Amino acid sequence: MLLLRSPQMLQTLERALRKDIPESIKVYGTVFHVNQGNPFKLEVLVDKWPDFKTVVVRPKEQDMMDDLDPYTNTYQIYSKDLQSCQDALKSSDVINWKQHLQIQGLQSGLNEVIKSVAEEKSVQVKMTNRNLYLISETMNRHAPSQQIVAKSSAKTEKPKKDM
Repeated sequence: MLLLRSPQMLQTLERALRKDIPESIKVYGTVFHVNQGNPFKLEVLVDKWPDFKTVVVRPKEQDMMDDLDPYTNTYQIYSKDLQSCQDALKSSDVINWKQHLQIQGLQSGLNEVIKSVAEEKSVQVKMTNRNLYLISETMNRHAPSQQIVAKSSAKTEKPKKDM
């Protein structure tokens, strides 16, 4: 995957993600903050540029030093193509599957992709669902053509190892 460093590329990505709200809202919001000075020191990766299919946002490797901290080791994922997403997650340089971690995303089918890759890597996952509610005013401001009010969100974390 390609690490986006250029402010112009990150702004272009933000505009593209805005068009895919509500499915992209987790990644969109994070990329928005990266473009506002990157207060959480995150990295933004895409599978290809400029015609990306999958975006992964994660902390910098040096910030993910505690292998038992799923809150620091948090990834946000958005993909227009779940097969592309699966290929990206299988890559050893995208996600450190040896750590306790969270993967957050909002699209249907993402849970199955994560489960499949985790199973291939012999990693146990615990899935939890959350609901995201967007009121119509918010939707009209960010994506006028979208009229979806609620979507399901998933968080994946590796259970703690038995001591």
